[in-house]
Amino acid sequence: MVTNEELRARIVEEAARSTWLDLWPRVIGGRAELLAALDGMSEAQARWRPPSGEGEAAWSALEAARHIQAYTHNVLAIIEATARGEPAPKDPPGALAEAPTLDDARRAALAVSTLLASVHGRLPEPPNLSVTVPHAFFGPLNCREWYAFLRLHDSDHRRQLERLKAMPGFPK
Repeated sequence: MVTNEELRARIVEEAARSTWLDLWPRVIGGRAELLAALDGMSEAQARWRPPSGEGEAAWSALEAARHIQAYTHNVLAIIEATARGEPAPKDPPGALAEAPTLDDARRAALAVSTLLASVHGRLPEPPNLSVTVPHAFFGPLNCREWYAFLRLHDSDHRRQLERLKAMPGFPK
């Protein structure tokens, strides 16, 4: 099993050796895969919860979609502020946006994902890489490291949705 320290080292190394445009296809490709995992789900499927689990492991697909929306907004604020050399607030882990239906949550996640796809165009050149914001598991990350981290975050939630769909009792 890979430790948080090893994952942090990978994120930091990838961000250090990559430009925003180098990272873009990996980050946005991962986001597209995550959003595609929500395609074709009914509202009943989106609201179904696993029979056991705690925290994110107990989330429905709707809650995961609401988290993607809220988390992306927060990470964008972190990226943009720290790139300008400013401090940025970090939402608590597991924050969820308001979205009453899967369609609402999916549309909102798509909208914030378009902002994510264009974030590099809103940043100063060169970005400030010395200002950091702590991540709950990976410690302090600068703007480019937060951007690179999103690929891991999105991959984790894509796998979460795939596991959810494969669980016994998931509505067909």
